[in-house]
Amino acid sequence: MGAVGSPWWQTAKTPKQGFILGGFWSFLAVAYWVFAIGEPISWSAFIAVLAALLGVGYLVTAVLLRRRQRSDH
Repeated sequence: MGAVGSPWWQTAKTPKQGFILGGFWSFLAVAYWVFAIGEPISWSAFIAVLAALLGVGYLVTAVLLRRRQRSDH
């Protein structure tokens, strides 16, 4: 058996990194949604959805890592 690594869904190494990257991607998602207002379905809306998914993924990882750190202490 190999060494136990991080789960496949874990996108950040530390909670701080997860919160920073999650905030960045969430900000980009909001910015792309603002650019997409008034247009028919465009690439901006598609990119906004993808950025929002990345932002949520990083934020969920950050929260779970933070909870794991607190439970270890």
